[in-house]
Amino acid sequence: MITESTIERVLARLESGRDDFAVEIQDFAEAQPFLMSYLTNEETEAFTEEEREFLLFGALVIYQSVTDQLVEPGVADVAQISAAEEANYVILQGTKGNFRDRLTPFFEQSPQEDLLAFVEDMLVADEEDAITKEGREPLFVTLKTVVDVLT
Repeated sequence: MITESTIERVLARLESGRDDFAVEIQDFAEAQPFLMSYLTNEETEAFTEEEREFLLFGALVIYQSVTDQLVEPGVADVAQISAAEEANYVILQGTKGNFRDRLTPFFEQSPQEDLLAFVEDMLVADEEDAITKEGREPLFVTLKTVVDVLT
């Protein structure tokens, strides 16, 4: 399981500005080309520019947390990504209530609670309202898919 301390260490490093974000994204794209394609495909064009930036930042934090604490994951392929995304939408469709209530089943079924908590916090702690209400659930599912295929 990826720990909160690992996630905080990665966040601190990325937010410090010491590392060039564009270089970090390029390294991620080279290591996980199908995952980067998934994150930048035409379906994500429905997100606002700020939401797409949140998506890439969140995916980078997840990826670097996994590689910092575990080992370099194998390259996720299109079939793995599609299966994980579909399974996550099935879970979401079976839920009711507010945004946080709808996420409970994901936490109950995943050993990566700290990564999911990071994603949830990132989506609800948005002080600048860069994340639209309509974008929250698809962003969560997309980042949960990243967690699933990397862990």
